[in-house]
Amino acid sequence: MIMKKCPQCQVEVNTERKTCPLCFALLQPGEGETPQLTPYPKYRSRAVRYNVFFRILTFLSIITAFVSIVVNVLTYRDHGKLWSLVVLAGLFYLWVLFRSTIRGYGNVPRRLVIQMLTLSALLYVIDRFSGNSGWALSYVIPFLSMASILAIIILLVSNTVKFGDYLSALLAASVFGFIPFILWLFDIVTTLWPSLSAASLSFSTIIGMFIFAGDHIKEELKKRFHI
Repeated sequence: MIMKKCPQCQVEVNTERKTCPLCFALLQPGEGETPQLTPYPKYRSRAVRYNVFFRILTFLSIITAFVSIVVNVLTYRDHGKLWSLVVLAGLFYLWVLFRSTIRGYGNVPRRLVIQMLTLSALLYVIDRFSGNSGWALSYVIPFLSMASILAIIILLVSNTVKFGDYLSALLAASVFGFIPFILWLFDIVTTLWPSLSAASLSFSTIIGMFIFAGDHIKEELKKRFHI
């Protein structure tokens, strides 16, 4: 505390207040006292906090990957499975999630497409090394593509934004929706209806884009490819 003096009450007050608690007049520093500022904790910028979190995440990711690979190599003769690839795929998805979603700013449709692609890859790896029953290609990936397309369409309809900001993401999600059906044509996917549903939604989306926003698409293609 700092001794201050009230010029009206002529009393000294041991306080950090600026006004007298009796008459509310402005207090003056006492003899031999100099005004001091109240110390506050130093502000840590957002970049510094992210940098610390980034270093911790990097350290944990490297240690987890190293331990998984070593344990998998030591136990491979007993089990005969490369389960460490699932761990590595999970770490890769964690980094994509951190970079594109947690630290990402703006362009939500683009982040949705990135999440769709990386999550599809992760689930395929999990399916491949956990029995290879085909559930990822047959069911999960088609539904992920449909969910991404519908989410981008909802964002496009509900927000007053330029169509060009959503064009590339919507096209990418729509093209990706055809992949399960193409795999079904080559007998890689055994269940038809999820793949056919995703392909149908993708086809309808592309046709709708050209019918309802054909002029915008032409303008964006001219801008991007300098036609």
